[in-house]
Amino acid sequence: MNRKNYPVAARRRPTAQAISVAATRPVAVASHPVTIAALAAAALAALLLAGCNNGAKTFGKINGQIVTQDEYIQQLERQTVTVPGGQPTNAERVVLDQIVSNRVITAEASKNGVLPSDDDVTKMFEVQKKLFAAQFPGKDYDAAMKEQGTTPEEIKSDLRVQLSETALYGKLLKLDESETRSTYEKFRTSFGLPARVQMRLIVAQDGSPDFAKIKTALAGGKNFDTVAKEMNPPQMRGTGGLLPQAVPTNTLAAPMQAKVTQTVEGKYFGPIDFQQKGVKAWVKIEKKLPEFKIPFEDAAPLVRRQLVQLKLQDGKNQAIRNDILQKKMQAKFETDNKSYETVWNAVKDAAKKAGVGEATPGTGGAMAPPAAGMAAPVAPPAQ
Repeated sequence: MNRKNYPVAARRRPTAQAISVAATRPVAVASHPVTIAALAAAALAALLLAGCNNGAKTFGKINGQIVTQDEYIQQLERQTVTVPGGQPTNAERVVLDQIVSNRVITAEASKNGVLPSDDDVTKMFEVQKKLFAAQFPGKDYDAAMKEQGTTPEEIKSDLRVQLSETALYGKLLKLDESETRSTYEKFRTSFGLPARVQMRLIVAQDGSPDFAKIKTALAGGKNFDTVAKEMNPPQMRGTGGLLPQAVPTNTLAAPMQAKVTQTVEGKYFGPIDFQQKGVKAWVKIEKKLPEFKIPFEDAAPLVRRQLVQLKLQDGKNQAIRNDILQKKMQAKFETDNKSYETVWNAVKDAAKKAGVGEATPGTGGAMAPPAAGMAAPVAPPAQ
C-alpha cells in the first residue's frame, strides 16, 4: 500500500480526555465513566454535512461527505495501536473506523434535529476548563493542551461528536428531561469533586541515617521545601515531594485525615507512619481545596451521557443501537486510492465476523455501549 502521503505517526496526540478531568465519578446506576473519543478534526457540522472542503485536498468521501487528507492525517497522528510488529495497516483501520463512525453519528444527529450548536460545544468546553482548574489548581489549561500536543479546536471537535452521539441516542431512547434532572438530584454528590488537599511529602526509612538527617534539618528550622528537594528519595526530588494532584480528603485514613484537618496551609506535621511498613513521612499542607459542585445546567450533558449508556445496556433497546451500527456498516466510502477502500472493507468484514450490530442470543442485553463518538466497537486489529 502506498503510504507516502499518509505517514503513521509514532506518537499519539491526546484528545480532550487526556488533559481534562473525567466530569463525573461513576454512579451506582451507570458504571461507564464519561469518555471523549478521538475523532477527525475541526470541519464542523455545516461543512461536514454539506460535503464542502474549501479547496483542501480530498482523501475520500463517506456517504458523500468529504474527508480531507489533513483530517485523515491528523486523526492518524493521534492514534496509537499496539500490536505485535506494529503493522501500520492496523492504525489505518482504527482511524477509518473512527472517521466513519463520527460522520454517521453527526449525520444521524442532523437528520433527527439534535445536532449540537456551537454554543453547546463551547459551553461544554468551558465546563471542561472549570473541571481542570478545580482538579489541577494553579495549572494553566491552555498550556496543558499545548504540552499534550492538542488544541482547543481538536477538543471542541471531540466534544461535538460526544454531544451528537448522546443527543441522538437520547432522542431515539426517548430520554426525558425530568429523568435527567431527577438522576442529577439523586446522585448530586457524584458530579464534581470532593474536598481535597494538596500535600508535599518527605519520606525516609524509620531509624535510617536519612531519617536522622531530615529530623535534624527540620528541627533546626531548615525550609521544608528545600529539605524535600535535597533529602527525599531520588525519585521524589524532582518534584520536591509534591504529589502530582490533590488527594480527596475523605479517602485518607482516619488518623491522617484528622491531622490534615488540624493543620493549616503552609504548615507540616510528622513524622507519621506512611504506606509502607517502617517508612515515616513528614507532610506539608500546600493547599486545601473545597468541594467543587457542578450545577445542573453544566452537569446535564454528563448525566444524559450516563443515562444513555445505562439504557443501551438494556436488551430491549438493542434494536436502536443496532440500527446505528448497521448504518455505519452500510456507509459508502469512496477514495481515489483504492487501497484505502480495501482497508475499510477489511474493517467491515472483521466487524461482521464479530457480530457487530447483530443481536446476541441468550445475553439478555446489548453489548457494552461504545465510547463517545464511536458508533460501534472498533474492528480488532489483525494479529
